[in-house]
Amino acid sequence: MKHIKLKFVLILFFIHLIGEGTHAQSLDSLLQLAVSQNTSLKSLELEYKAALAKADQVSQIPNPKLGIGIPILQAETRLGPQLMMVSASQLFPWFGTLKAKKEVIVSMSKMRYEKMAALKLNLFYAVKSNYYELLFINEQQALIEKDILLLKTLEQLSLSKVASAQSSIADVLRIQLKIEELNSKIALLENAKYSSSARINEITKQAFSEQINVNDILLQLPLFKYDLEAFQQKIAAHHPLMEMLNAEIETSENRTIVNSATNKPTIGLGIDYSLVGERTDANPINNGRDILIPKVMLSIPIYRKSFNAINEIEALNREALEWDKISLADQMTRQLIELKAEYDNALLIFQLSEKQEVTAKQTYEILLNNYSTNSAGFDDLLSIQSQLLKYKQQNIKARLQANIAVAKIERLTNF
Repeated sequence: MKHIKLKFVLILFFIHLIGEGTHAQSLDSLLQLAVSQNTSLKSLELEYKAALAKADQVSQIPNPKLGIGIPILQAETRLGPQLMMVSASQLFPWFGTLKAKKEVIVSMSKMRYEKMAALKLNLFYAVKSNYYELLFINEQQALIEKDILLLKTLEQLSLSKVASAQSSIADVLRIQLKIEELNSKIALLENAKYSSSARINEITKQAFSEQINVNDILLQLPLFKYDLEAFQQKIAAHHPLMEMLNAEIETSENRTIVNSATNKPTIGLGIDYSLVGERTDANPINNGRDILIPKVMLSIPIYRKSFNAINEIEALNREALEWDKISLADQMTRQLIELKAEYDNALLIFQLSEKQEVTAKQTYEILLNNYSTNSAGFDDLLSIQSQLLKYKQQNIKARLQANIAVAKIERLTNF
């Protein structure tokens, strides 16, 4: 009895493991994997951290200079010969120069950060679009399989008609040809699954052989609030591509500050020390006293053509970037309008296909009843069944197009 119980527990355990390995992957879990595992995103993140680390490097004052000299031919002074000279100096950039240099690096790192955010939006769209494609393929396969069952039922009915000499074997053969065609479509759709799964696996860094399982999920018609003015304001204020341009403008402004600061005097402090030996031929006062000379240095920029040229270049760059922001905002507005039209078109096709499907079903039932009773209207019956499948496929495709349109809108607005 104990052995039976143990076997039962083991069977349940293995069933659980199989279920864990084949459970449907949610879209949210795949999006999280895209953020945590994508190699391009990791590379940008490291570049961003490296750029921030460089900020501390440029904000330090220059290294001090230290020199030691031993004269080969000793110079004689009144108090004795110079045996060795030591000099030390330290330069200090103009006030605010180091801070401005640091701000240049920080603003450049912001560009990389916003590039990460923009890449994340693109990754999310890529995962969503391929995920919706898998849902579409699954529904298409299920729909075709149901249609095959209807055709097989019709095939049995036709065979019975042939047996009773009420129909031709040609009707049966035509049905079988249609079934073969639909089986081929299922196989083609099965192959298409691997392409969509491979694209998702590339982004999420899962094994390329991993099949994304979405069998129990239906492709729903998405509903969302479309407010063009609110979208425009959000894009202008916070979209990563817009923020990248703002960071470029900020970098240019900081470069101008650095250029102005570097064209101010540079102050240097130093000291020279000479070791003096004692005279042996005389004994003057302070015989052998060493020499100590404090120094103050000042580097004054005189040539200013380069300074003026850099300021002019940066000003022109900022003006160009402002025009780029306007162009980008207009481009995204146009895309939002076009995507709303795509969504609306998909919604119209969805609503039309539902109405057509209802009418086609009614027509099919009438024609099937006629064929069952008096063997009439086989061609029309086969034709309306094909039309019914077409309307159902249009319904699924309309839901796919609507989801893709919303995903594209979210790539522009959901950040």
